[in-house]
Amino acid sequence: MVLDGREIDLAGIASDQWTQMTRNCHGVVRLQPVDENYQITAKLIRNYSPPHSGSVRLTSVWGMNKWVVAEAEFVDLLPAVVLLDFSGVEPKIVSNAVWSGYTKPWKAAPFIRDYLVRQVPDLPQSLAACFDPKSHSFM
Repeated sequence: MVLDGREIDLAGIASDQWTQMTRNCHGVVRLQPVDENYQITAKLIRNYSPPHSGSVRLTSVWGMNKWVVAEAEFVDLLPAVVLLDFSGVEPKIVSNAVWSGYTKPWKAAPFIRDYLVRQVPDLPQSLAACFDPKSHSFM
């Protein structure tokens, strides 16, 4: 919908509000820079597509069980949301579940949540629902 010359994602706004009212974030943790899985996540993303990925700055990192969702910004790359799987011997980036780029005119949170769940059906619904982008790139 276009209102006063601005594109507005009414479906995305409604979806985001519904998710915020109905989600259960029990078990979902916002990881901090001192957490080991946060540090592993930063290292894996930094080494994912060098040299440009070396400038990674994590704006939010969410974890639940064996999964981590990280929101990343770079100097010379588009912003990204990266899903990591910590279930194996070595943690790894789930390459088919990396969102890169902007979502405009769609509201970022519901758009990216839907993408992650479609790409990885085993992703816990509560982790996807509790992921709230913090980067200005997705506002």
